[in-house]
Amino acid sequence: MTYNLACKDTGIDCPFVAQGKTMDEMMEVAVKHAKEKHGYTDEQLNDPKMQKEIKAAVKEE
Repeated sequence: MTYNLACKDTGIDCPFVAQGKTMDEMMEVAVKHAKEKHGYTDEQLNDPKMQKEIKAAVKEE
């Protein structure tokens, strides 16, 4: 199983897709990208509303 999170599925105009064999692995990639390319902070990414939106956009394949 692979976990995927596409920026476009969170409403951001970006072609990046974070992938991982586990949710934690995928989230590590996604968080790094969100910070480096989109300027998000830990505080923003850890906000409960943001966490809910992120989890809703994750796809399992």
